[in-house]
Formats: sequence, structure tokens, C-alpha cells
Amino acid sequence: MNFSKQSLYKFAPGVVAIILFFAVSASYFAPQFSGEVLPQHDVIQYEGMTKDIKTNRAAVGEDPQWTGGMFGGMPAYLINVLYPSQIVKNYVGQLVNVVDTPAAFVFFSMLSMWVMLLIMGVNPWVGIISALAYGLSTYFMLIIGAGHITKMWAVVYIPMMMGGAYMTLRGNMWLGASLTALFTSLEVGANHPQITYYFILAMAIFWVSELVISYREKLIKPFVRRTLLLAGAGILGVGSNFSPLWYTLQHTPETMRGGSELVAEGAAEGQSGLDLDYATAWSYGRAESFNMLIPDFMGRQSATVFSTDGEVATSLQELGLQDFAQQLPMYWGDQPYTGGPTYLGAVAILLAAIGIGLSRGRNRWWIIGASVVALFLAWGYNMMWFTELAFNYLPGYNKFRTVSTILVVVQWTVPLLGAYGLSRLWESREEDKKQQLKVLLWSTSVVGGLCLLFMVAGSVFFDFGRADAIELMTQQFHRILSSNNMTNEIAQGMDISLGQSVGTAMANERMDFMSSDAMRSLIFILLTAGVVALFVVKKINKYIMIAAIAVLMVADLIPVNQRFISQDNFVSPRQQKVVASPADQAIMADKDLGYRVLNRSVSTFNDATTSHFHRSVGGYHGAKLSRYQDIIDMYLSKGDAGVLDMLNTRYIINSPEQGAKGVVRRPTANGAAWFVEGLVRVGSPMEEIEAVGGLDLKRMAVVSDDFEVADIVGGGEINLVEYRPNYLKYDYSSLSGGVAVFSEIYYNKGWSAYIDGESAPYIRANYILRAMELPAGDHSVEWRFKAPSWGVVEAITLCCSLVILIGFVAAVACYFYRRKKE
Repeated sequence: MNFSKQSLYKFAPGVVAIILFFAVSASYFAPQFSGEVLPQHDVIQYEGMTKDIKTNRAAVGEDPQWTGGMFGGMPAYLINVLYPSQIVKNYVGQLVNVVDTPAAFVFFSMLSMWVMLLIMGVNPWVGIISALAYGLSTYFMLIIGAGHITKMWAVVYIPMMMGGAYMTLRGNMWLGASLTALFTSLEVGANHPQITYYFILAMAIFWVSELVISYREKLIKPFVRRTLLLAGAGILGVGSNFSPLWYTLQHTPETMRGGSELVAEGAAEGQSGLDLDYATAWSYGRAESFNMLIPDFMGRQSATVFSTDGEVATSLQELGLQDFAQQLPMYWGDQPYTGGPTYLGAVAILLAAIGIGLSRGRNRWWIIGASVVALFLAWGYNMMWFTELAFNYLPGYNKFRTVSTILVVVQWTVPLLGAYGLSRLWESREEDKKQQLKVLLWSTSVVGGLCLLFMVAGSVFFDFGRADAIELMTQQFHRILSSNNMTNEIAQGMDISLGQSVGTAMANERMDFMSSDAMRSLIFILLTAGVVALFVVKKINKYIMIAAIAVLMVADLIPVNQRFISQDNFVSPRQQKVVASPADQAIMADKDLGYRVLNRSVSTFNDATTSHFHRSVGGYHGAKLSRYQDIIDMYLSKGDAGVLDMLNTRYIINSPEQGAKGVVRRPTANGAAWFVEGLVRVGSPMEEIEAVGGLDLKRMAVVSDDFEVADIVGGGEINLVEYRPNYLKYDYSSLSGGVAVFSEIYYNKGWSAYIDGESAPYIRANYILRAMELPAGDHSVEWRFKAPSWGVVEAITLCCSLVILIGFVAAVACYFYRRKKE
């Protein structure tokens, strides 16, 4: 074989992989290349969150680090802050921009997985199969559709971070450590701590496995050296993102993730971390886990409804309510709402089962362990003892909600097991044939048998939500029949009969839905098993086997993915743009500074579109300030007028259909700042928030005993004369001085106050606002926000970033120098 043929053989898998990955991702998201965009809920929300931040940067060239656009105001650390010293993210991380999103998400996730598999010793041709399985996981399409951008970049970088850890502990530890540091930096920089945390758990399980093996083989000293190097790489990766992490860590105790300061009656101390019920609200059902194998096992997503010509609609015809079928959910799982199943692929799961049977113990047990732990944690309240164990003893675990997210680990481990199984087949010898056929038969029987069992006898194991459906429909029909002037006795008899009929019809349609996909998965399992069997008995070669399985993998996953994102979902950029409504335009005609808007025409506290145009009382963020959340729960959700006044809520938007007429101007708003006549002192957070609801907040202010301030009775006039998110200026005039309350959110880790340019102390008032003791006379008050210790924190970030980049270049150079020398 001459050099050119050797080179062709060596590089062919890589060329094929890159071309195939791009072809698959580009064809799936083809409309993006003609200028169309994919509507994504969280992207629209993010644009609202960052509107005043980006406007400030463009206007004055300064990063505000604070937003005044939602929830009255909050730090921008978990929204959008520029950290110039994050040079790994800001420069190396920009390489992914060679392909635009959303195609980039799928392309780079497959490429990252493929390279990781090479590091782990998987044949490059085999790696293509598992990379396809990873990148085309249905859950990825769901989060792309929802606009969870940071989550997607996190799952893109994860395989390479894990591959670096693998190489550090098993291979070239210096090159592995440099890879770990580089991709840990990118992973942490993606800013989705929950995904990173879950894979650190998986890495810990891998580390324990390696520890046990090293102990058995009496290689503890080399293992310790490798562990220390891995830990150092991780520290550098984290250090290169020290700025955002430091400020997030500083900020978290003040947010919902840090728990409320309010003390429940009889409790000794406030809650730390998220409430357990809140954190486990989105728990995966045990039975629902079968949708990793059968996509419509539990009726697809919550938005899927019954057809108007099915059994449910037919059973409703008696009352002329067949269209009511379009309001009934096909989904019958445990979650309050779901965008779709975590479908891994029937082909991928069969290959994983083969991998369990064929792969070596060292490559098998830690992966199985990580999969089981992830699955158990995803079950949340459906395995509460295990969840509480993690919640109480795993550091940081109680900061995350939506526990089902940890299934991303299973989306990674299943293709990894499949890769090891296919690798053993690829390397097989004649004497391995009997064992391979045995494993193939066992795997196909178990995985395919489950599909067959659910297809023909699903009703034996599940009621398909029949009981809940009957109860729901009975209540609906009783309401309908009673409204038609039937007596309660007649209505009660009829609604029970009708409810049972429709509830049974709902269960039957759901069963048919599941049976259809069970048959679909069974077909793919049998076809894949057939291809593998043909290879084992030498009827086809390994290249044909890989090509055939690749086709089956794509044919299995893409049609399911298209149930949630298809090319029909793309729209022109103009349709995606948030446009000011007549109500917004009417309010924006008011050029006064500092007032806020309460938008009741949207989900006020779960929508940031209002922040495109106004300072909003509401917003959209999973880590808002905990004190503000307390105010929402106790007052704002009930429309408390006094609290709306203290937040300077001048306008309420009631109905978008009414246009400008839907806008209500509130003349009672307190204004941007005001002098109070006296203070009410309280001793605890609960007393503080309760006192807010019982006072005339125009005259009095609630102040905690934690603050020292003179109870000065005075007055005057104070006006906001300049406003930016991170800078506010007030002019005031007071004959005797006094205490002024500012309608701005209190946050003492960054805000500084000045009177005529001289630093001045300030306090918290009314549970969430700021207040100051002001001297008599005509003066100006300025508020400035800057992240504390900015220079030192950025310097640490820069040093770690430079060490990573220099170390990576040095490690790669040494690696190729040694290869050449050898």
C-alpha cells in the first residue's frame, strides 16, 4: 500500500463523518440556509430579558451588569454580562460559528461525540453510528425548539470534556488533562450548571470504577498522579470562568435557588435550596421511561390532542361535543406538562443491549451504573427516598429543578454502550461467532420482546389514564348537563355513563397510539438485529453493516424528531420579531423616567416580552431574587394596590384585543422616590413582609432592625432626572431632611449610593426596596452598580485562561513530537 492509499484509509472515516454529520444536520434544518428562522420560546424571552442591557451597551458603550427591565430590577449575572477575560470562550468557543444554529447544535454534538469515541478507543467507522444516535436524540430537538440555547451548547461540549477525563485516567495524561481543561472551560462557559453538574456525577462514577481497578492491579500511585492532574485540569477549566462563577455564587443565595428567608411557622431556620416539591415537579414516571424505547408510549407531548374523527370524538357525538376532543390531552404521564418524550431510538437501545453483553467489564459497569443513577434521579418523587438522599447529601443538588433533565446522561451512555458493542463486533474473530449470536439473540429478545409485549398486551399492564379520564369527563358532563336545566339526579346518572364511555374511548385511543409506535420500534429492532446477524455469519462485511445501521439509525430518529421540529416550523425573520402593540405604543408615549408596567395580557411572571418595551413588574427567569418572589407570592399575584404603588406601577395592560384601550393608567403610583413620615421597625423577614401589607406605604416605610437609621420625620420633593440600568440620578429639595424610599430593588452587592458625589450609606425598606437618610437642602443622589472586586476576579479568570491555552498548545506539540520521534 503506497502513501496515498495509507492516507486515504486513515483519513476516510473522518472525512465521511464530517460530511455525513453536516449533511444530516443541514438537510434537517435546511430552511435556515435560505434565511428563515425557527421560532423558539426562550429565545424570544431572552431578547426581552436583555433588551435594556444591549440598549445600554449600544448607547454608552458600557456593560451595565444589571437589568431594570424585569422583576423591578435584578443582577444580570445569570442573564447577560460581558467578561473580557474569558478568552477560551470568547475566542476558541467562537469556532462553532462556522455553522449557524440550529444546524450547528446537531452537527457539533455529533462531531464532539465522534471525537470522544476516538479518544475512548472506538473504531472511527463505528463511532459514526453512536455519534448519530447522540446528536439526533429527540430530547435535543425538544430543547432546540424551546430555545434552550445554553443547554444545547452544554450538551455539545460534554462529550469532549468526558473524553478528556477518560484520556487523563487511562491514556496520555498530559494531553488528556489539556483537553479536559479546554473543554471544561467551554462547558462551564456555556453557562448551564445543571447539565455540567449531572455529568460531573457521571465522571465521579467513572473515577470510582478506575479507583477500584487501580487498587486491584496495585496501580494506586499512578492513579493518584492522574487524579491530581485531572483535578488540576478541572480547576483550571473552572478558573477560566472564575468571573461568571464568582458572581453567580455570590448572587445565588439571594435568588430562589438559595431559598426564601421567610421562616415557616415552627421552623428553626429558613429553607436552603429549592423546595423539594418545586424541584421535583417535573419528575419522570417509572413507566414513562419506556418512551426512551417507544416514543409515543405515553401519548407524545401534552399539546397532542385527540382527533375529531376518532373513538373519543364518536363517543362525544351524542351531546354534539365531538370538537371537544381537540381539548383533551393524549399525554397521560406523570409530568404536569411535557414537550415530548426522551426518545433514544430503538436501534440505539438494541445496540446498547448488545454492548452490555459484549463489552469488557471495565468499559461496561461504570456506564451501566451512571445510567441507573441518572434514571433513578430522573424519577424524582416517584423514587422519593433516592431523591431525598441526593437532595440532602449531594452538594449543590438542591439548587436544580426539573430533575428529569438528568436523562441527558442516559442519552450519552446509551450510544456509548452501543459503540463498545459494535467495536467488539468490528474486531470479532471466527471463534467469537457463537458468543455474538447468543448476545444478539438475548438482546433482541429482551428489547424487541418489550415492544411486542406492549404492542399486544399493553392494557394488561396499564390503564392508559382511564380512571383519571373518567373522573375528568364525569365532572365536565355533570357541569354541561346541569347547565341544561336537568335535575341533579338525572344529570348525575347521565354524566357517570357518558364519563365512562368517553374515558374508555380516551384510554383505547391512547393504547392504539402506543401500540403503533411499539410496532414501529419492533420493526427497527428486528431490521438492526438482522443486519448484525448477517455480519456475524459472514454474509456481509463490516463496512456494509455500519452503513446499513447508520441508515436505520437516521430512519429511526429523524421521523420521530420531525413530530416536534420540522421544516414547516420555520418562518421568516419578520414573523419572529416582537413588535410593539398599540398598548405598548400608547405607554411609550409617556417619556417620564422610572415608571413600571404590569402586563396582565400575558403570564405576567413567566413572560419577558413586556421587557422589550417597558420596565416590567413581571418577567421570565428561573432564578429571580428570592425576596421579589416572596412579594409575588404574597402580594403581586393578588394585585395588591399598595405594593404596585411602591413599585411605581403606572400602567396595567389588560387585554391585547382592546389595543390602547386595554391600558389602564394608575394615578396612585408612588413615583420613582418619595420621602416618608416615619418608620416601622421589625425583627424578622416574616414580620417585615407582613408589615408591608398593612401600611400606607406613601407615608410609612418598613425597616428591619438589622439596619441603623434615624427615624427622621421630614419631607421634600425628589425626582429621578437620569436613568440607565446601572446608573440613576435624583435631584431633591428638603427643608429638614428625612428618609427617602427609592422604587428600586435593594441589592447591596454592587450598588453604591452617593450624595453630591460623596459615598453614602443606604438601607433596605419595604422588604425589597432601597432607602436613604438624606440631609436637608438641595442635593443630588446617584446610584451606581458595578460588580464588586471586578479587577481581581477578572485577573484570576485571565490567568487561568492563558494557562489552559498555553498548556494545550504545549501538550499537543509534545504529543506529535513524540509520535514523530517514535
